[in-house]
Amino acid sequence: MSSFPVPTRRLPQLARWLRTNRVNAGLTQQQVAEASEIFTGVYGRIERAGMIPTEPTLQRICQVLKLDYPSLVDRVTRGEEPPED
Repeated sequence: MSSFPVPTRRLPQLARWLRTNRVNAGLTQQQVAEASEIFTGVYGRIERAGMIPTEPTLQRICQVLKLDYPSLVDRVTRGEEPPED
């Protein structure tokens, strides 16, 4: 199993980035989960910062949300928040 690619304390920032990008893409949690090949409940927990995704899972989510994985990891690691609408 791959480890979490950013510090665990940054999990809330990651969750905010995922939620913001999902909403901006007009997708539901279920749509992202299905396209990422994970259970909807698992995706919901990730988005609520209640579960740490594995690196492969986060990479699949980034593909679905059209996020650049290395850039997202860098931004989250630095504690950068997603832009507000």
